[in-house]
Amino acid sequence: MTTQPTPTQDAAVRPDLNAPAAPSERFSLFGAGINKPSGLVPHIREATLRDVYRWMNTMRMKELTDKLRSIGDERERKLFKASRLPFATFSGTFSRRCAEGLISHSSLLCFDFDHLGDSHEVMRVKLLLVADPYFETRMAFTSPSGDGLKWITQVDLGRGTHEQWYRAIRNYLQRQYGLSADPAPSSVVSACFLCFDANVMVGEDIAAF
Repeated sequence: MTTQPTPTQDAAVRPDLNAPAAPSERFSLFGAGINKPSGLVPHIREATLRDVYRWMNTMRMKELTDKLRSIGDERERKLFKASRLPFATFSGTFSRRCAEGLISHSSLLCFDFDHLGDSHEVMRVKLLLVADPYFETRMAFTSPSGDGLKWITQVDLGRGTHEQWYRAIRNYLQRQYGLSADPAPSSVVSACFLCFDANVMVGEDIAAF
């Protein structure tokens, strides 16, 4: 894979002294109920992308995803998502889902692209990101809404902090492809809802089990 560019658009990047010596790609998985007290405590403290791949490809997840997308009222749809869908903090493992609860960074960043359009446009963007020469796609799946995309890539935290990498890659995707990623997931604590996607794309090492 082509060497990643260093994030330098705002300031010189200093090594993150809190970064792990080697990428772990381990993060926390949470059960449904993001706004409940139980939503602060991981269901699986140290999960992998293979775990997410397994969770996403179940009949139960398909039923939940189909139900969510069948709800016409936006407020009701948001309530259903918050109460019924599991979620992950892809950027790290946590004892509790808060900044102070961070145990270690996963070296993963999750980017969220909202309102891309129909399934053909979502697939077009998936394939575009998978083919990117700088950033490897570790996982890419259609968002719970059905018209957006979640894209997960890995970075070298020895060359920049979480925030610096997020800002740099977001700017790169905007310049290179005209894609506007949601700025909200720039925090290491950010949660990503999971859903069924028959066309989820993952690294070869994740799918080969």
